[in-house]
Formats: sequence, C-alpha cells, structure tokens
Amino acid sequence: MNNQNKMTLALAFFSVFCIALEVVRIHLSDTASFCFLIWNLLLAWVPYILAQAFTTQDLRRQPLIALGILAIWVLFLPNGPYIITDLLHLRQRIEIPLWYDVILVSSYAWLGLLLTLLSVRQIHHKLKDHFAPGKLWIALPVLFLSSGYGIYLGRFLRWNSWDVFFRPIYLLRRSLVELIHPFSHPQPLQVTVVIGLLLTLSYAVFYLSHHQNLRHESE
Repeated sequence: MNNQNKMTLALAFFSVFCIALEVVRIHLSDTASFCFLIWNLLLAWVPYILAQAFTTQDLRRQPLIALGILAIWVLFLPNGPYIITDLLHLRQRIEIPLWYDVILVSSYAWLGLLLTLLSVRQIHHKLKDHFAPGKLWIALPVLFLSSGYGIYLGRFLRWNSWDVFFRPIYLLRRSLVELIHPFSHPQPLQVTVVIGLLLTLSYAVFYLSHHQNLRHESE
C-alpha cells in the first residue's frame, strides 16, 4: 500500500470516528441536531477525490478532461473549510454537555480542513511540473480567497456549489455587485479576506512542514 492509499485509509477512519461521535450524540440526546455535519463531511470529501482523479490525468494528452476536473474541484473546494463555520451552532444544551458538542464539531471541522489542505497539495504537486513555482504561489492565495467567498455564499446566503449550474445568472449578478462595491457590502469582504488568509497561512505551514519531513527522510 502506497503512502497515498495509507493517507486515504487514515482519513476514512477519521471520518468513521466523526460519524460515531454523531451516532452517540443521537443516542444520548434522542435528537438529530447535528446530522447535517455528516452531509457536510461527504461534500468535503469531493475535492479530495477529485484531486486524486486530477493527478492521474495527462495534462498534455487530455487537457480538456483535466481542466474539467480542475474546474469542478475549485467549485467544491470551499466545502471542506466550510465546516469550520459550523462552530456557530455551538451553544449550551440541556441534553448534551457543551464540551461534547465542541469536540464533535471541531472533529468535523478539523477533518474538513485536512481534506482541503491535502487536496490542494495534490493539485499543487501535479501542476509544479507544468508551471513555475512562483506563479503557483501567486495563484494559491487567489484560490483560497475564492474559497473564502464561496464559504460566505454558503454560510450567509445559503447557496450550494451546484447553484453555479442551476442559478448561474443570479449568482453572477449578486457576486458582481458585491465585488464592484466591496465597501458597501462589508460582510462578504470581511469573511472572504479572513477565511482566505486563514487557508493561505494554514496551507503554507502544512506545505513547508511536509517538505521539511521529506528532507529529513532523505538525509
């Protein structure tokens, strides 16, 4: 079993742990208040799976297929870090201790972020053979800022990734208004920048840590 398969298996076990936490919560509280986390986690897996599919493509021989996978990956990427915003649902409840809900939501949020960072690293590694490193590092903050805006659309406007296909004109019109007049719409600007910076810095640390470990193993 190669390292990629080992990583996927570890993430699968992590997912089982998260789902088990929710099952226990349902049993103890007799409510399904946080079942939406399971759906959000499934969506967080989509960009990770797409990234693996992208890495198997020959970008020179099958550019259209590769670009199609990449476009869908970008579209679904915000679903991973989106789970972080589910921390907004935390509050004291009679039937379940607050500490348990904190661990429950944090586990899903951490796994969603891991899936995001790992999928970006796979795409990044694949594209390094075709683009200069400097260009990729310029593109990454743009990618993460777009994910931050996608999270804003999902959390505050309640839109989904597939709305791009079902409501493209309305989505484009609404986005253009906010992008052209950002200071008249402070919330999308604030959410986009804060989450974009969080993801950029998280990935930078994640990437550098990974490559530092590779250097130590080669020595």
